[in-house]
Amino acid sequence: MLQMGVTVMAAAAVLGGPGGLLEGTLFMESHPPARSWESYTSSDSLKRPLRLNPCDREKAWDKGRVAARTMAFIGEAYDMKDEQLVVYKDVAHAKKAMRGLRAELARCADMKGEGHDRYRYFTKPVRVGDEGLRAGGLYFESSTRSVVVRRGAALYVVGESGRVSRSLPLKHFRGLIAQAEKMAVKVCDLPEAAC
Repeated sequence: MLQMGVTVMAAAAVLGGPGGLLEGTLFMESHPPARSWESYTSSDSLKRPLRLNPCDREKAWDKGRVAARTMAFIGEAYDMKDEQLVVYKDVAHAKKAMRGLRAELARCADMKGEGHDRYRYFTKPVRVGDEGLRAGGLYFESSTRSVVVRRGAALYVVGESGRVSRSLPLKHFRGLIAQAEKMAVKVCDLPEAAC
């Protein structure tokens, strides 16, 4: 019992407290100052849904989170970037979250609405971390591309606004994939990631 208490206290110290990660864990944390038309938001909430959220859920549907950080940038004319790292209590929960995300992407791949209510998602695998995918979302007036990577017990999501087509050419994802590769290495510094 005492050993388990010490382990929990050590994990809280490494993760920066309940729901939090150490400062500087995400690359976006070292952003330049926002201009008057830009905004940056940051949250350590465990209840935020994954940033790649094809079914537009309001709350997190995945279970077993022990730490999370989400950052988003919004500029002018649909300019958007985001980054999220979620650490789960074990590899099994992280694998289940990745499977769940794939199921969400399949379930909500083509929301047949009229005009601005219609959106579509396309996905393909990407070889980063233990498992990964790249996804593109097409909306009425914009599109987004994302890369999601699982490394051990951690899930990393990075996304941006940008051109998307059904074929999801790798050249449109190179920057996101490079960032995901760096995080797949960086996340292994967290003992909870179990790399």
